[in-house]
Amino acid sequence: MKDYKDVRGLWERCGLEIRVGDRENEIRRKVTRDPDLFLVAEEDGRIVGSLMGAWDGRRGWLYHLGVLPGCRRRGIATELVEEVERRMKAKGVVKVNALVYNTNIPSLAFFERMGYPVDRSVSFLGKKLVTGPA
Repeated sequence: MKDYKDVRGLWERCGLEIRVGDRENEIRRKVTRDPDLFLVAEEDGRIVGSLMGAWDGRRGWLYHLGVLPGCRRRGIATELVEEVERRMKAKGVVKVNALVYNTNIPSLAFFERMGYPVDRSVSFLGKKLVTGPA
């Protein structure tokens, strides 16, 4: 959690949409539950990338993959995804899903290259149980 502000700043600089679930208290609960699946990439002591992995006991999930614009195309995102996949596999996870907004064309293309084909046969639905600012 000592890196929360830096990671949130990274998400903002990467253009990720910050939502209610990204508040510090929510991320603290996530890190407490799956500390080994929340990764950051550092370079010269500064955070240049992050990926939040989660496992619900049935499926693995990937959220908030971000790499600073000046650090992209150097394999950081690939390393983050592959490391979370390794850790999930060690836990017995058999399938991993990535949630990506349809408007995020570069991220969709990246995940397809990583072996995550877009599945248009399903729809993502969500309901907020808590409201308020991010």
